[in-house]
Amino acid sequence: MPHPGPSDALVLVAGVGLSTLLLLAVADLFLTFDERPSVGEWVTQWARRYPLFALALTLLAGALVGHFYWATAG
Repeated sequence: MPHPGPSDALVLVAGVGLSTLLLLAVADLFLTFDERPSVGEWVTQWARRYPLFALALTLLAGALVGHFYWATAG
């Protein structure tokens, strides 16, 4: 029996995630050509300014990745 395709919500979440990555890559490209600080440098400065908030976001992202990849079906 064939498996059903991905749901519309999954396609939407994947599209938003990939669009965000594409937008960041294009912004980084323009900033590099303009010889301004890159997106990575902005994130590094922000994380140094707010280390506890950066830690909380990192732990949340890790929990989400763990939930998505190690969740058991059934």
